[in-house]
Amino acid sequence: MRMRIKTVVVCTICILAIVLAQSAVFGMEFSDVPITATYYNAVNKLSNEGIIQGRGDGRFGPRDKTTRAEFCAFVARANNYNENYYTTSGTPFTDVASDSWAQGYISYCYENGYVNGMTETSFSPNDNVTAEQAIKVVVCASGLGDDSLSKVGPMWYSGYVDVAKKSGLLDGGIYTIGLPATRAFVAQIVYNSMLIKGENKATGTDAVDVSGNRLSGGTTVAVVDSTVTNTYEPEDIWEPTDAEALEREYYQKVQYYGEDYEQYIKEEENSNNYTVADSDNEYEYIPIGSSDGMLIVIDPGHNNSGVDTGATGNGLREQDITFYIAEKLKPLLERNGFQVIMTRNSVKENVSTESVSASLARRADIANRNGADLFVSIHCNAGGGTGTETYYCTGSNDGKVFATYIQEGMLDEVGLRNRGVKNARYAVLRNTNMTAALVETGFIDSANDAKYLGSEKYQQAFAEGIAKGICNYVGIEYR
Repeated sequence: MRMRIKTVVVCTICILAIVLAQSAVFGMEFSDVPITATYYNAVNKLSNEGIIQGRGDGRFGPRDKTTRAEFCAFVARANNYNENYYTTSGTPFTDVASDSWAQGYISYCYENGYVNGMTETSFSPNDNVTAEQAIKVVVCASGLGDDSLSKVGPMWYSGYVDVAKKSGLLDGGIYTIGLPATRAFVAQIVYNSMLIKGENKATGTDAVDVSGNRLSGGTTVAVVDSTVTNTYEPEDIWEPTDAEALEREYYQKVQYYGEDYEQYIKEEENSNNYTVADSDNEYEYIPIGSSDGMLIVIDPGHNNSGVDTGATGNGLREQDITFYIAEKLKPLLERNGFQVIMTRNSVKENVSTESVSASLARRADIANRNGADLFVSIHCNAGGGTGTETYYCTGSNDGKVFATYIQEGMLDEVGLRNRGVKNARYAVLRNTNMTAALVETGFIDSANDAKYLGSEKYQQAFAEGIAKGICNYVGIEYR
């Protein structure tokens, strides 16, 4: 009898020990994080290690938003931040007070290259962190990339998202680009980043973690080889999924063909639906030799807002850059004797707010109704490349010569990579009754090209290159 009681007591003690051990592992339970939640392990791990906390009322708030300051705190704690040993050297952000609770966290993340400001002097610590911002930070904090990824892909975040997907950082996470990141998503990607760093473990007194902290012996961390320089080519990194590729292809076709682009793609595939000259045959172009009475319509591509807005990258908007170049081009052409009409007369103007097709059709209509002699549409490219290219309408011999002169003019004045003169049946080229060209000045999502596009000096250079090309086409001396 005593033996049985003793056995029961021992078993009870063992059971209690197991329960207590499990409680130690999962030290905090939240009423709104069920065990079936995909982010359950992430929340428990991070809360147990003091990386992320609840709301103080037994809830975690998985659908709540996270500020940029709070996210820095989570990332810093997950990357061995220790306020007792870390001494900040300061940040350039005037909106992060020196006595702010988040100052150390933000400084730590900034100094280690995880985060950037919204501008050179502001961090916006109380703004909600967006999904793409959070992804960028964990990619950098995991040692999987740096700021060079911002020039990869059609958007500044494309390279980061692609790397995050490939490395498993986004596994189990639910997010929407452009919207605030939920606490559930934030917990999941920070947790994933800790797992990723654990895949390549090393021990020893010389171990260095991805945040640059030298650690004592026995700590398992990812080793960073400072002798290796990683370079990323857009073609190597930007590999969109099938769905993303289709979405991007649709955007590009709609942008230039209009929303009814499928009809024109069919026309393109079946040349019997339209008649064009054979631009491959030898063609002798005879310049007019005078600009007197010639009317040119300059089309600053896209609208300021609403429909048919342009690409973005490196803090620039295509619809702004195209207007800045166009407004510099107008007086140059007028000085050389041309009459000029602009499809947009201010940077805040929209050609049409009805639809993409209506916006494109309206531009051609402005040129046709006014009896223009020449038409030039100005754009910025996107998609991971670099350089300048100019388009003419498929089958137009005059258009090919016109585009060639403009392309040569821009190359002489700006000097970006020559991507050549190409043909297409874009809406503004196809629907205009006069000789027309569409200019792709540079890639707005390329850090290199963006330096030119965002520079007033080079905007002027683009304008002068286009103007000289037009003058050469007409056969007059540029002045």
